[in-house]
Amino acid sequence: MPSAPRPSRFQRARDGIEAGFSRWGEICHDHPWWIVICISAAIAYFSTFLPNIQADMSTEGYLRENDPARLVYDQFQREFGRDERIVVLVQSDGDIINEDFLSRLKTWHETLEALPQVDKVDSLINARMTIGRDDELIVQDLLQDWPQTAKEFETLRERIKSNPLYRNHFVNSDLTETMMIVTPDTYTASHSAPSSNAELDEFDFDSAFDDVENLDATHAQTNAAPAADAQFITEQEIYALIDRIRPLARQIDSPDFHIGIAGSPFMMHQLTFILGRDMFVFSGIGIIIISILLFAIFRRWVMVILPVLVAALSVYFTFALIAFFNITVTGAVQILPSLVLAVGVGNSVHIFTAYFQAVDEGKDKRQALSYALGHSGLAVLMTGLTTAGGLISFISANMKPVADIGIVCPIGILCTLLFSLLLLPALISIARFKDKGLRDDKNGLLQRFLSRCADLSTGYPKRVVFGWMGLLALCLFLVAQIRPSHDPMRWFPEGTEVRDTAEAIDDAFGGATFMEIVVDSGKPNGLHDPQLLHSVDDALEFADNLEVEGVRFGKSTSLIEIIKELHQALNGNDPTFYAVPDDRALIAQELLLFENSGSDDLDDIVDTQFSKMRITAKMPFANGMLYPNYLDKLTAGIHDIIGDKATLTYTGIVKILASSVKLLITDTIRAYMIAFLIIAPLMMLLVGSVRTGLICMIPNLAPIIVTLAFMGFMGIPLDAFTLLVGSIALGLAVDDTIHFMHNYQRYYAKFGDSAKAVRETLRTTGKALMITSVVLSAAFFINMLGTMVNVKAFGLLTGFCIIVAFLADVLLAPALMMLLAQWKDQKFKDAIS
Repeated sequence: MPSAPRPSRFQRARDGIEAGFSRWGEICHDHPWWIVICISAAIAYFSTFLPNIQADMSTEGYLRENDPARLVYDQFQREFGRDERIVVLVQSDGDIINEDFLSRLKTWHETLEALPQVDKVDSLINARMTIGRDDELIVQDLLQDWPQTAKEFETLRERIKSNPLYRNHFVNSDLTETMMIVTPDTYTASHSAPSSNAELDEFDFDSAFDDVENLDATHAQTNAAPAADAQFITEQEIYALIDRIRPLARQIDSPDFHIGIAGSPFMMHQLTFILGRDMFVFSGIGIIIISILLFAIFRRWVMVILPVLVAALSVYFTFALIAFFNITVTGAVQILPSLVLAVGVGNSVHIFTAYFQAVDEGKDKRQALSYALGHSGLAVLMTGLTTAGGLISFISANMKPVADIGIVCPIGILCTLLFSLLLLPALISIARFKDKGLRDDKNGLLQRFLSRCADLSTGYPKRVVFGWMGLLALCLFLVAQIRPSHDPMRWFPEGTEVRDTAEAIDDAFGGATFMEIVVDSGKPNGLHDPQLLHSVDDALEFADNLEVEGVRFGKSTSLIEIIKELHQALNGNDPTFYAVPDDRALIAQELLLFENSGSDDLDDIVDTQFSKMRITAKMPFANGMLYPNYLDKLTAGIHDIIGDKATLTYTGIVKILASSVKLLITDTIRAYMIAFLIIAPLMMLLVGSVRTGLICMIPNLAPIIVTLAFMGFMGIPLDAFTLLVGSIALGLAVDDTIHFMHNYQRYYAKFGDSAKAVRETLRTTGKALMITSVVLSAAFFINMLGTMVNVKAFGLLTGFCIIVAFLADVLLAPALMMLLAQWKDQKFKDAIS
């Protein structure tokens, strides 16, 4: 047998660090209460900041505050008001133009209109009706003069069917459905007149319709002019408004007056609520599963209570630090509990396994703690640093939730590191439990499996490596077939209110999401120019006929429709005059008449100088990956028509989504490349060799490649949520590889025999790797019972990836080390021959 190699400078440095960790284990045993008191005081102090934690789950929150698309969107809201609207669909089992249905619709309209934080409600009740009568222009609400007779209802029905303003905007083609649009206030209630919270608390939801008049005055106060430092209404305020609307809707819902809610605010409301609930519920169930499996494997409560306690406190302390540093929480936080729990439990299992191995050798508690930290402390430290370092790479992303991964997740990992190396040893010292070892059973299932893995990797290393390389080549072919997708609406299962209502609105009304186009003439009264208006009219006709991969314009509203209505009304209501006049002076006169009629509809679609026009188009909530291509063709076509007559600005939720998905894939790929560049040098530092460090990255990348191929095989799209699985996979894969390599090098330095080092590593560390993989994969698989499709995919993919990472570290990594050792031996023989 070859003699053990002479220790290198790197090995001596590593031995010195491990000796320091051994000494720390003794300190933890001798002074545990001081450590517990200090950490408890830190937890208590930082907990005081938790009530101040801020969240931003808005659609525009996907972009950084200085992103050009977001800056344009914010400016648009300051000029024209809120873009996101709550869309309410009311369905009947028959014709809706009758006394009973319209009376209930009017009451429902007034109830919504009276709620605080509602700017306005647009529906069939207050739809604009523009008619000419005896040389007089009359602009009033459609149902201002309530029909009394069957003939008047029939006249109303014909008017609705013949007017393009109402068709596919407020009513569907067969008059069995009507849509209402609820526009929230643009600015937060705290920057308006005195808040209406008190009045809301007194609102009687059991007799909702009786209190409509009492809330009208409150609503007027809420809509008072905002202060100079006014801030946009928050998502929490919009969600609170939705929570007020839903119980009201349930009270009056019936088969002949069925109410459904849709729109991007409601989708985000449901997405935030259900994802938050499922993550909370299944994190709790995951802790239970982890506890059961840990007890089943180790047969002692200390191996259940302390790892779970340390991991749970790490999660809690992470959120406290997020609040302390005033970090705004976004959707990225949803992966944080699972990641921190996984890393925390894994750290504890490795430390405990080493501790009980020392007990097996007859050491007392002090000696066992010293051995455990000396044996695993450096590996735990390096796993924390590499995982955090890899995740920090996401900070470079332009998409804010992806960038936030690079902030909140490293904080969580470092908290886990702190609690694993400080609190856990102190708690082990304090806890009273029987110091009986694990007593390895060589004939046990775990050890038989690990022994077989050692036989394969040491006996047939080339076959193992070539087998993995063939698998990865096949997987890369499957990965190339994956197409990115971002369709949050499909995350909701069929049968949920938000999805069913949105699909019904898409079919009948063209969509419940909005895109905004601002036409800027660049000069006062520029919107009186008939050439510009005709060009805009032609552009809207082009947009109405454009369809790209199923994405198309829905019903649009703009100044063009108002001008056409005016011209028709002032020419004897003759439909042939439903057009834009060719005379500039005539356009100005007609618009002046409209303003003097008492209607305030112009306030929402033009600026005060008549230089800018707002075009609002309803669009279906489609796969976000389809929006960029559609918008490219739309903007090119409209530019060709309007030319240099005006400056065009495209914004709104659809534009925000399009900008977001453009960044999504490039951001993630760049982040993973940076992560590789961060982790690889750290791995080289751990093993003390550039070549070996690079080889060690192969078992880290293999699980990600195999998991991506599995996604393609299962038909799971690559979207904003499934991409986050990679951050967990990368962290856990690196952790397992570091633990294997750290102990392999220790035993190789001791024995000078690669095969023996592999066997000893798998006998000791391999057991901890297998236990953590079984426990954590089971905890993630439980998410497959969730409500949301993406949560189910998250659980399946993460659990699968953990298993693949374990197999790579007990088969591929040992085989690579065997081949590397054989290559070194051959190189040495060639050198001396």
